[in-house]
Amino acid sequence: MRTGDARLLEQLASDLHMLAFDMAEPSRTVQRAERLIAEGERIAAQIRQIVRGRRVQ
Repeated sequence: MRTGDARLLEQLASDLHMLAFDMAEPSRTVQRAERLIAEGERIAAQIRQIVRGRRVQ
């Protein structure tokens, strides 16, 4: 794994931590729930790209 990838993973870990913090409160709207889901999917997709050795955009 390249140094840049390690730093990106650190940033994604921070993003995931922020997402967990946001999820501490219940979603009162469908829009908020969809935003949280989309953010989790974005983080997961970027992690998959890094692990598979692909360049994250």
